[in-house]
Amino acid sequence: MRRRASESGGRRTTAGRAARLGGIGGILYAVLFVPAYIVGSPDAPNRASTDQGVFDYFAEGIGVFLFFNGVLPIFAFFFLLWFLGALHGVLRSAEGDEEGGWLSSAALVGGIVFATLSYAGVAVEIAHPATLSRFEDFEPDSQLVFATLALASWLYHFCQVGTSVLVTATSLLALRTGVLPNWLALAGFVVALLALLHVLIPLLGALVGLLWIAVVSVLMLIGSVGSPPARRVRSEA
Repeated sequence: MRRRASESGGRRTTAGRAARLGGIGGILYAVLFVPAYIVGSPDAPNRASTDQGVFDYFAEGIGVFLFFNGVLPIFAFFFLLWFLGALHGVLRSAEGDEEGGWLSSAALVGGIVFATLSYAGVAVEIAHPATLSRFEDFEPDSQLVFATLALASWLYHFCQVGTSVLVTATSLLALRTGVLPNWLALAGFVVALLALLHVLIPLLGALVGLLWIAVVSVLMLIGSVGSPPARRVRSEA
């Protein structure tokens, strides 16, 4: 029994370290991705509705735009994946084998959809300035920019469906297991709704999702996630 208790304690220690690593990853993701929202958004009203306006969208300068919307998001993507992996581990551990672990799986799938489509949007959004900065003979084409910004916008709309699934599944599991505080679980349903309404309120829908990741990451970092002790004792018994 002493050996089993030692092994259980070792697993909890490893899981705690993984959660803290994921928390660091989520915080760094949020910090590195915020500048992209400051530089611009393809959904910004009246910013790119004319030939001149479409080039004014990159008014900060191509180099600056590519750095904040291209280079920094590369590193943000790296940390986001660590966050999603660690969060899935926390949720899967809390859910156990009940009902096949479908909620933790749904959260992971939602996170993967969000990451994949959002970064596809990033790649499309920077396609024009990246081409312009790389090839000297490339002629700026407002029609191309219209198309890339429109495509990027819709990729961002679709990626927030993944955010909504991620947050909803996590909130449902938190209410059932206590893996996250109840206040965050309840707030998560609001975040999920706003993310799903991204097509109507783009910036707000995106920012609340980013804020949710930051808050969950802080809780993971300080060790405030996981099943209540009573639940763990019953499962070990």
